[in-house]
Amino acid sequence: MLSEILDFLGSLHPLIVHLPIGIILLTIAIDVFMRNKNNSIQRVITMGWFFSFFSGLLAVLFGWFLGDNGYYLESQITIHRWSGVALVGVFFIIWILRYLNFRFSRSTNRSINMTAIFLLLVTGHYGGEMTHGQNYLFENLPYVKKKISVMSISEVKRSETDSIFVYEDLVYPVFEEKCMACHNQNQTYGGLNMSSFESIVKGGKSGAGIQKGSPFESLVYKRVSFPQNHPKFMPPTGVPLSYDQIAILEWWIDNGAERQMPVTLARKEPKIQRLMELQYGLDLREKSYLETLKLRTLSQNDLKALEDERYIWRFINPEESFLDVKFTAKKIQTPDLLNIQKVKENVTWLNLTDCMLNDDHLNYLSAFPNLTRLKIQRNQSVTDSGIEALKELKNLNELNLYGTRISDAAFISLGKIKSLKKLFVWNTLVTPGGIQSFIEQHPEVEVIGGL
Repeated sequence: MLSEILDFLGSLHPLIVHLPIGIILLTIAIDVFMRNKNNSIQRVITMGWFFSFFSGLLAVLFGWFLGDNGYYLESQITIHRWSGVALVGVFFIIWILRYLNFRFSRSTNRSINMTAIFLLLVTGHYGGEMTHGQNYLFENLPYVKKKISVMSISEVKRSETDSIFVYEDLVYPVFEEKCMACHNQNQTYGGLNMSSFESIVKGGKSGAGIQKGSPFESLVYKRVSFPQNHPKFMPPTGVPLSYDQIAILEWWIDNGAERQMPVTLARKEPKIQRLMELQYGLDLREKSYLETLKLRTLSQNDLKALEDERYIWRFINPEESFLDVKFTAKKIQTPDLLNIQKVKENVTWLNLTDCMLNDDHLNYLSAFPNLTRLKIQRNQSVTDSGIEALKELKNLNELNLYGTRISDAAFISLGKIKSLKKLFVWNTLVTPGGIQSFIEQHPEVEVIGGL
């Protein structure tokens, strides 16, 4: 019963605390701006200091009860408590001296007023931080840049999304900022220690912190997603978790809450993927091979191999390192292919259309490690045996075999090109049945078999 009464009195602190603030500011204003301070004005000022002391004493007492509920950070509540006590002590001393008709000099009186205002600012500042979060008073100053979230991911990590994990890089930093002050190895409110993954999952006196696969049965998630006026809402002070942070926490728990869960799993969830992009600047799009490839920039000396009029070429990236090369002569020879090999690392697209290319020539193409698009259509000398050489092209995405002499037998070799995404085989010897069988075995490949 007593504890309930003390809790009730503690809840009155936010109401009572504004009384001494208003009274002391009014008292100081009268003291500073009233030029003719007769006996009546002096008595009003003395009464002002008394009511400041009395209402301040009630605010300190009720605040002490409120602070004993364990919801506030020890570092903040200690300063707030004792600065409040010091402020009330100053009020009491000044009231007693004035009541005894002690006369202050003008400079002493100014110092007293400044001391009271300073203590009032310190007490109010730490009280505001406890309720509204760190730097609450300062971050609302004009021209101060406000942060949406203190969570950030380094530029290096953002460029290597495969090395970013949901718990370690997104979830735990939020816990560390919002929860660790009250739930650590030395201070475990409710028996909950959030300093390690295992202890977070284990939870505290109220049960398991994380129920893998069940966010709505996980106490950690439930507490941070309660309405803010709920008695068990967490964190009880400071800035609560944002919508984005709660959504990521829910998605992480719903997907198994594993410690080493990569953020790339969010590619299956467009909403979460977009959320991570906006909140953390993470580009989780599944990138093509060329988007991840970095090659040296070619010099004019390197490009001399392509100065022959039989070649047309262009750069396909701003860094001028990816080459799109087309052979334009009527007949290609082995030296022509060897000549292109001088820039083989940089050739990413190659067009050898209608140039009397044959199976033997295809053997030279395996030397192009970064080739992603190959056009060898309308070459009647290209057959099934030549396609065997193309399986060495580990990064080939698109292959055009239109108008060649390949048959269903070529699908055996084509199936070994693991990177293949698009295949043109119309006007060849392949059959609809062969195409259908290949698609069933390789559904990731788009096969264009006719108009």
